[in-house]
This record gives sequence, C-alpha cells and structure tokens, in this order.
Amino acid sequence: MLDPDDALENISKIFDDFSDFCSKGGKVSEADTRSKIIDRILKEGLGWDEKDIRREGPIERGYLDYCITHSNRNLLVVEAKREGIPFEVPKTLWTKRKFRLSGAIKTSGELQEAIQQVQNYCVEIACRYAIATNGYSWIVFRALREDIPWRKGDCLIFSSAGEIKKHFSDFWNLISKDSVLSGSLDNMFSKDILRPRNFFRPTQYLRNPDAPLTRNSYHTQLNPFVENIFRDIGEEGQIEILDKCYVYGKSLQIIDSDLKLLVEDSIPRFIKNDGGSETFPISRFDSGEMASQVSSALLKDFGTLFLLLGGIGSGKTTYIKRFYNYIGKPFLDKNAFCFYVDFLAPPPMDKAEHYVFNSVLTQLRQKYSSFNLECRDNLLNIYNDQISFFKETLSKPLDNDVFDKKLSAKLEEWTSDVITYTGRILTDSRRLKRTCVLCIDNVDQLSPEYQSMIFLIAQRAARDLSSVVIVALREESYYSASIRNTFTAYNNRKFHIASPNFNYLIRFRLRYCREVLNLPDDKIMVTLKSGINFDKDKLSNFLDIIEYSIFTRNKNIARFIEALSFGNMREALEMFSTFLYSGTTNVDKMLYIYERDGNYFVAFHEFAKSIILGDRRYYKDSESKIINVFDCSQYRNGSHFTTLRLLSLLLAYHNSTSAEGRGFVSINEVFDSFIDVFDNESDLKQSILRLIDKQLVQLDTRSTKSMDNASYIRITSAGWYYFKYLVRSFPYLDQVFQDTPFDEEQIAKDLKQYIVDFDKLPDMQENMLQRLKIRFERVDMFISYLIAEEEREFEAFNLAQISGILGQTIVPAIKEQYENEKAWIIRRVSERLESRDDSDLQFDTSISDLSAPSEQSESDDTDLQTRLPLENSQETSS
Repeated sequence: MLDPDDALENISKIFDDFSDFCSKGGKVSEADTRSKIIDRILKEGLGWDEKDIRREGPIERGYLDYCITHSNRNLLVVEAKREGIPFEVPKTLWTKRKFRLSGAIKTSGELQEAIQQVQNYCVEIACRYAIATNGYSWIVFRALREDIPWRKGDCLIFSSAGEIKKHFSDFWNLISKDSVLSGSLDNMFSKDILRPRNFFRPTQYLRNPDAPLTRNSYHTQLNPFVENIFRDIGEEGQIEILDKCYVYGKSLQIIDSDLKLLVEDSIPRFIKNDGGSETFPISRFDSGEMASQVSSALLKDFGTLFLLLGGIGSGKTTYIKRFYNYIGKPFLDKNAFCFYVDFLAPPPMDKAEHYVFNSVLTQLRQKYSSFNLECRDNLLNIYNDQISFFKETLSKPLDNDVFDKKLSAKLEEWTSDVITYTGRILTDSRRLKRTCVLCIDNVDQLSPEYQSMIFLIAQRAARDLSSVVIVALREESYYSASIRNTFTAYNNRKFHIASPNFNYLIRFRLRYCREVLNLPDDKIMVTLKSGINFDKDKLSNFLDIIEYSIFTRNKNIARFIEALSFGNMREALEMFSTFLYSGTTNVDKMLYIYERDGNYFVAFHEFAKSIILGDRRYYKDSESKIINVFDCSQYRNGSHFTTLRLLSLLLAYHNSTSAEGRGFVSINEVFDSFIDVFDNESDLKQSILRLIDKQLVQLDTRSTKSMDNASYIRITSAGWYYFKYLVRSFPYLDQVFQDTPFDEEQIAKDLKQYIVDFDKLPDMQENMLQRLKIRFERVDMFISYLIAEEEREFEAFNLAQISGILGQTIVPAIKEQYENEKAWIIRRVSERLESRDDSDLQFDTSISDLSAPSEQSESDDTDLQTRLPLENSQETSS
C-alpha cells in the first residue's frame, strides 16, 4: 500500500524527470507522455497496481488509452493527450478547481474534445467516471449519470504540475486507488437521494445490552454429548463413532426441487477445468477415489502431491482422519509412516518448514519408535556420506576412542538440523518398503504468502523424499492467483469433497447418542470421557422429542439448519448444539409435557430463537449467526432494503445459465443494475461483503472474505431461505429490530421501552397474553417503520416507473406473512387457555410450544396451504 507522503515525493520526481526529458528531446509523442508521466503517476503517485491498469483496450470506436479496473469492475477511463497539447483552463481570482462541464471550459477546444472523446468511451463500456489528461493537467468528471444530463454535471480540474503538488491531498483523496475504492468519486460527483442514516438502535439505550443468556438446566449433562458426538470426529480413539456416524454416499444435493443447483455442493468449474474430480465414500468401508489413489501412489518410487479441496465445514479433516485412523489404517500400518501436521495455531512464516519437520520427527518418535530408526547404527548408515567426508578432512588418523568421540559430536551437530535430519530418516525408511504419507491441514486462515510457502514445502517434501503429501484447503484458497502460480510449479492431483446431507448427519449422531445411553453407567463415562451422572431416562426422552420434531413433525427445523449452513456441517452441528444448550430451550417444560401427553414437538420459532440469540439475552447482528437483513450502511443512499433487493435480484436468476454455471450472474451486471437505479455502489458492495461472509450469496471464487478476482455471484440456499421465509417470520422480526439502526431516535427509544416492559413481566402463565401483546406491538411498530421507509424510497427513486425486480415492493409480503402468523398464534393461545386448567398450564409460560401455520403438519389444519409463506405445496413437503 502506497503511503501518501511517499506518493508526493514520487510525483515531484516524475514531473522533474519528464521536464528533463522534454527539454532534451523537444517535442514529445503521446506514447512518451503516457509511458514517462501518466503510467508513473497512476502507479507511483496514486497507488494503482499494474494489474489494475488495462491499456489500448479495443472498443467499437477505437482503443481506450487506459481503463482502471478492480475486481473486474471498470472504475475509470483515462484519455491521454500528448504533452504538447495544452488544456486551456479559465483563470479565476481564487483557486477554483470545480467547473461546470457546460460552462466556461466548453470554450477550450482541445479540452472539450478530450472530454467528449473519453465520455463516448465511458458510454460504450459502461464506466461511470473519466479522466482527460496531458500529463500535467488532469480533468476528472462523471461521464454517466442517471439523475441529470452528464454535461450539467461538474468536473474537477488540476491544471498543472504545480497545482497537483500544491494541492496533492485533494488529488490523492480523489483518484488514488485507496480513495476510489472507498467511494471518493461517488462522494464528489454523486447526489444523496436519501439522507444519511442516523444510527439509533434500541439496544443502545439498554443498561446492559450485552447481558448473557443463562444456559438451560440440562446443559451440564448435555455437554459431554456435544463435545464427543456433535463436534468434529476422526481422532484415533473415535473408531466407533467414525464407524457409526460418518455420512457416506452422495453428498448434499437438494433441499427444494425447484432450486436444486442453489443447494447442490458441486465441484466448482475452476477446479474441474484444472483436472480436479469428486471424491466421496460410497459405502461404510470406502474412503473415496482420492484415498484409493493415495494408496496406489505410496507403493511407487516417486512422490505425489494431492490437494483435497472443499468448502468451509465440508469435512476435509474428517475425511483424512477417517482414512488415516480407520478405513485405510491396516494398509497404511503395513506400507507407510503417516504424519499429520496441523496449522491451526501456526508459527511465524519463517519457521514454517522447521515446524513441519519438527512435527513429523516428534510423531515419528511417538508412533514408530519400535523401528529403531534413530539408533546409532542407523544414524551411521544415513550419514555415511558425511562420515566419509569427515574422515577425509582429518589431518591425521585417530585412534578409535578419539574418533568415536569426535564422530559423536558431529552426529549431534548433524541431527540438530531438524529439517535435513528428518528428511534423511524418511528417505532411508524406503529400505523398509514404507513410504512417508504427510498431511498438512488447516492452512486456509493463513495469508496468501504463508500458504504459498506451505505449498512449496509440500512440493519439496513430495519430490525430495519421494513421499505422498496431502494438502487440505478451501476452494477459494486454491483459486487465489498467487497460490495457483505455486501449484503450476509441480504436478499435483486435485480432488473436491462435497458436504454431506445434514439429515443423515444428525440422524446418525442422534442414533449413536441413544446407543451410548443404553450402555452401563461406567461405559458411558468412558465413552463420553466424563465423570458426571446422567439421567438416562430424561435424556432419552429429550432425544425422542428432538428426533420426532426434526424428522417427523416439523421439517422446517431441518430446512432451517441445512439452508443456513449451506453445506458447512461444522456450522450445522454448532447450530444444533446451540439449541441443546440454549437458555431459551426449556427442557423441563418439554419433558413435563412429553411425560404428561406422550409427545411434544419443538416449534420452529422455539428453535430459531435459540440460534438467533446464541448466548446473548438481546440480539446483536455482529455476534449472531443470523444476519440482520434490515441493517444498512452510512454510505451514499444506504437503505434498509439493499440486502433484500440484492437477494431478490439474484433469486430471479436462479434458473439462468452463465459461463460459470446455473444461477450465477455477472457481478458487473448486478452493480450496473443498482447504480442505475439507486446510485449506491459502496452501499451495495458492503451488503455483498456481509452476505458472502454469512454465505447467503456465493462468488465464483468461493471466497467468503473478499470480492477480489470475482466475476460472478449467485444466491445460495441460505439467501433463498432468508428471502422466502425467515425475514417474514415472527421470531426473526421479533429479535432483529433490537439491533436495527433507525432514522429517528424516538422510534428507537420507544422500541427499547417495549424490551424493558417485556423483561419486567415474569415468565408466568398469568402474564402470557400480556407478554405476547408486547411482542406483537413492537413488531407492528417495526413493520410500520419499514413500510414508511419503503414508500419514501419508492417516491425518491421513482421506483413505480421501473420494470423488473428492483421496482417491486418487499415489505407488504413480509407484513402479510407476519399477520398470518400473529392471527394463528393468538387463536392457538386462546384455545389453550380455554381448554386447560391452572395445573395443566404450570409449564405453558410462553408461546414456544405454539406454531405458526408454516410449522404444522398438514393434518393439524385444513387451510394450511393458503397460509404457508412458501410459494407452493411442493416446497412444504420437501
């Protein structure tokens, strides 16, 4: 990143150098001006990288001198004129740099010609901003406008080298790379259609907005099950759980039939194009194609590098450990020395190679000590060449005792070089007909430079030690250009692992929990590594409730987890565990009703609330697994609806096909659509970054942190689920308003008072209706605010005249579904209060066991089909 102080020094030197060149060479050409001054100013004075600059790009009208891009978006078109062509700028009594394009500068022929030419280029390639320059004078303006004719806009002029140096801060803050990417051009030339947002959030007025939520009364007993069964599995001591809980067969394919490719975890095109293929176990005793090829490779005399690629939480580590410790163990024990190096807590980058080989040496001593690979005789053998050289360098022969002492010192010196020493041992082990199999895992969180270093280490280990090396990493890490350049240096085999089906995953683990509970007490304690006493009957009943609720009565819960986790099974298990622990999960009430009535089912909003809040009493967007789609930025024309409009637009493309695949749409098209209507590029970018972080949208690069190098984007199952159902549901609306920024402070304070009033009422049966009334009133106020905001934006942006997705309303559909749920819940509460006496209601102190129509099975009500929030009955049964 270029420092502004250094940039100013560079600018001064560039102008001095060019002046010297002009004085010696006389008249200069446009090519001279471009190469010796404009190129240098762009890179050395404004911080643009070479990869950001495209020169002589062909267009219908000719060739662009420069197009400045970033992440495949055209940001600036630069038209260069040779130094000898003057730009006549009107003189004023004061320093004036902003002029109307239709004003006095129109009388400067050369300048007007340059402005018109570059504006034409911008129209052709749909680039909003332009620069005309002869090297000394720089004229910056907005070439494309939706609000006014472009000539009625302004331009900003830096008329000379002296003007640029004198006002370098303005020059830098307008068109440097860092400034442009931060929205400087929009800030200078665009118009605020919406007033900047004030950030008044209801929870900011609470005395303790970060109050924790106490876990439920059974969390202590449930904790050993969560830690041992509902977390990552695959360690050497977990053979039984690997056998009974690993999901084999085809991976995650479908949630809803009409959105198949949005929820299919398929191999990305860029991996497939590079020769990659899928790997997945097809039976209980299989480890997939990659494991088969690893087994074949270790019997050969040359090294092989394997890349195991997959999304976050797709099970890469479990796949490897299952092969290492279970399925492939008999074969590996006979033919290989196996090592696993974890970079979850990495050392400094310059220590990476030492870390790898020191880890291997430590495991070699722990697991394979019986082979005596470090006995003295073996050391003499593997250092035979060094010993021979040592003998030859002696000035005179030594007697045996003296020589042995000196040799022992040398051996100690040689073996202290861990990298070389470990390499020699592993190379020598080939005589035992054993191959080194090394897995390097969890490199994804490291910097690109660090990852490149690890890949080089892996390549050297495969080549120099004739070993089999496996590197497990995320898809987006492979996509990174710097890493891919590293990959091209060595032949490697690529395999993609897709996420398993959540229903199978959780069903297998619940079934295993039952098996554990049926063991004798002492064996339960050994299996769960816990010394606490378990109420086996209560826990077994609780498992009955969960299994019945998810797989029989209320499939919306499984849909919720599977859609929102989007193939990240680690995240799915974390959601499930959060529900087991949560203070909103009233296990005592569940068990009471279950034992009284013989059944109980978990309502959707009961489950959803536990995930939305996590360990917090009040919702906070930055701390929750569930994103607040009504949040908005303070960027130009920031809106509560940018996120939902984006999801709606992408959803419209879910059946379309692009070069990247089904559902993907060009990011440029998305930006152009929003900019044309809302003039909110920075606001849209922030929304996209939030959505890729939570995986509501997916980039072609599979990155979850950055839009760099991405060209296409599509909605995921999570994004679809949010838009089609979650944002319309009562439990979601009832929580996210707490951390929504409101324009008016009084609205935020009124909503805060509803929170306080609700908290004051004890959670008792006689307060049920009053507590429910408060919750409905605060959601009513929230929706009324959203309706008013959407109506205001419809008028401000003239959306009623826009055809297509961006001209459609969003809040009415949300209100309609919420009103359906509210009416349903009120009716159910009234029915229960009328039909039960006080003793029956001692545990019914909330609406958590009541369900909105979308959560019931079809047998519960004859008019469910008309009440469902989803679009058709086919979605309901999925």
